[in-house]
Amino acid sequence: VHVIPTPRIGGVAVLAGLVAGLFATCVINGGICPWSLLLLCGAPAFAWGLIEDLSNRGAVAVRLALTALSAAIGFVLLDARIPELDVVGLDYALGFSAVSFVFTVFAVTGVAHSINIIDGLNGLAGVVAMLAAIGMAIVAAIVGDTLVFPAACALAASIAGFLLVNFPRGRIFLGDGGAYLVGLLLGELAVLLVHRNSEVSPWFPLMLLAYPIWETLFSMFRRKMRGQSTGNADALHFHTLVYRRVVRWRGFEGKPRDYVLRNSIASMCLWIVPAACLGVALAFWDNSLPLQLAAAVFGISYTLAYRRLVRFRVPGWMVLRAVQKADDEEAKLASG
Repeated sequence: VHVIPTPRIGGVAVLAGLVAGLFATCVINGGICPWSLLLLCGAPAFAWGLIEDLSNRGAVAVRLALTALSAAIGFVLLDARIPELDVVGLDYALGFSAVSFVFTVFAVTGVAHSINIIDGLNGLAGVVAMLAAIGMAIVAAIVGDTLVFPAACALAASIAGFLLVNFPRGRIFLGDGGAYLVGLLLGELAVLLVHRNSEVSPWFPLMLLAYPIWETLFSMFRRKMRGQSTGNADALHFHTLVYRRVVRWRGFEGKPRDYVLRNSIASMCLWIVPAACLGVALAFWDNSLPLQLAAAVFGISYTLAYRRLVRFRVPGWMVLRAVQKADDEEAKLASG
C-alpha cells in the first residue's frame, strides 16, 4: 500500500502526549494522578513494539507475550479485571479470580493486537482509537470516574496530535509500538470503566471497538479455514480490500502522491464504521441487550460486506475513480 519510506515511531509521539497529559493531571489534582500506573502497565508492550519498529525484526509471539504481561500488570496494580459480561454461564465462571484473570489478560491483549491489525491506512487506526477514547471519556464523565476520564482525554488528545502528521500525507506511522500502546490503554480503560462503574454495560466498550475486534476474529477464522497460521500477515483485510476494490484512484500506475491520496481516501471511506459504532455505544451505554443486538448486526453486516468485496461484487456507484482530465491534457502537451 505504501510506496514512500516512512518513519514508524509515531508511538513515541503518542507516549510524549500521554506524559504531558499525566503532568497536566498532576498539576490540576495537586500532585495526585490516579492513572499514572497505566503508563507503567503499557511499558512492556510499547518497548518491544518500538524495538521492532527500529530494527525491522521481531516475533509476533514475543510481542503478544509482552502485551499479555502488560495486561497482567494492570490486573494486579489497578485491579483492572472483567467480572461479568451479561452472558449466562460466563458470568458465573468470571466470578472466580483465576478465570477472570485469564479472560481479562486474553481480552486486553486481543484489543491491543486488534489496533495493530487495522493499522494499514493513513488515519484508520488513529481515528478508530481516538473515537473509542472519546466515547470512554464521555461515559466516564457521566458516571464521574476520575481515573478513566482524564486518562481517556489524554489518550484521545495524544492520538489527535499524531493524526495531524499522519493524515492525510502519511508522513509518520503509528508503528507496532504505538499500535500496541494505544490498543493496550484502550483495553485497560475499557475494563476499568466497566469494573469501577456497575451502571456501564460491559458491551459498551465492545461496541465501541466492534470494528477492530471483529476484524481480528474474522481474520483468524479465515486464515484457519485456508490452512494458514492465524499469525501470518496477508493483504486480505477489510481495509486493504476497500483500498484495492473500492478506491480505484488512477489504477496501480500512478505517481507516489496518487498512492498516498488513494490511501487516505480509502481510510476516510471506513471512518463511518467507528463513527456509527460510537453513536450506537453512546446511545445505549447502560443497556446490554440493545448493544448485544447491535454487535450481532455489526458482525453479520461486516461478513456480508467482506464477502462482496472479496468476490469483486462492489456496486459500480460505490467505486471511486480519479478524474483523468488532467492526465489527458498532460499527455496531449507531451505529444506536441
